[in-house]
Amino acid sequence: MRSLSTSLALLCLLSTFSTAALAADDQAIKDRLDEFQAAWNKDDSKAMAAIWAEDGSLINPFGATAQGRAEVEKIFIDEHAHQFKGSKYTVSEVKVQWITPDVALADITANITGVHAPDGGAAPDYPHHVVWVLVKKDGQWMAAAARPYQFSAKPGETK
Repeated sequence: MRSLSTSLALLCLLSTFSTAALAADDQAIKDRLDEFQAAWNKDDSKAMAAIWAEDGSLINPFGATAQGRAEVEKIFIDEHAHQFKGSKYTVSEVKVQWITPDVALADITANITGVHAPDGGAAPDYPHHVVWVLVKKDGQWMAAAARPYQFSAKPGETK
């Protein structure tokens, strides 16, 4: 009976540690996404891409694909020279789902204001969602993949 009590106490202690560790990592992921937002708002393509793992990927909502941090940076350079130059990125919600202690999925709701149309005039805000897959490498959370998207109307319906 004593060994059962000891085992249960140890299990509770380990469970509490895991929960505390995940809570700390949850905040570290949110902080990492805040870094991305701050870099976006400065048109700092290099700092935006620095969130990605060397082998990370991005498929943006316009169909551009990038494999690797350098290609991700090229997409941001192009976007921030045109439609998103001087825009403001605001995250309103972040939900983190744990896959393993070193892999997490973050689902965010965000909006971009100050978007430019092709003619340089003002374009509507860009409300969207992003699914991020983040991995912990050398103690730091890095984007393995990001998939921004907008919800659309069902076929045959207008939104």
